[in-house]
Amino acid sequence: MSLPIIREQIKTILSGVDGIGVGHDYDRWAVEWGKFLNLFKDTSTGKINGYLITRKSRKTFELALDNEKIRTHLIVIRLIMGINDADATEITFQQLVDDVCEELEDHDDLNGACLTISDIGEGESQSGSAGPQAEVIENRIFGNVLCHYAEIHIYAQEQV
Repeated sequence: MSLPIIREQIKTILSGVDGIGVGHDYDRWAVEWGKFLNLFKDTSTGKINGYLITRKSRKTFELALDNEKIRTHLIVIRLIMGINDADATEITFQQLVDDVCEELEDHDDLNGACLTISDIGEGESQSGSAGPQAEVIENRIFGNVLCHYAEIHIYAQEQV
């Protein structure tokens, strides 16, 4: 088990979500907004619709009972979709957030890449979260495009 395998499995799992858009298994950036937006453009529709996967933190804990070490990777999945009021994209995007969370819940061990995606760590890491958490759902402007934006957090646990 390792971070590259965890990222690969998340991308594989998300590719099965209907309407997920263009996927990147790392944080994408560009100096020019136009180039950045092009990274998330659906080639068939020309609309902004995509996601990226990044790691926000890495913590290792030793379990007191058996000296086993557990490493926790806080993985953040960012969803971005252009807003179109006439198409009621708010409804579509909210459903996409639910679909992504449910698909990840159905693959709690990321196809064997980790022990679980729930936070079972000890001490300050322990949040009591079970499975994916949609921590942020809001609208943001990317360049000159108003977009739906969400951050879904999972805690990929692996034995060290």
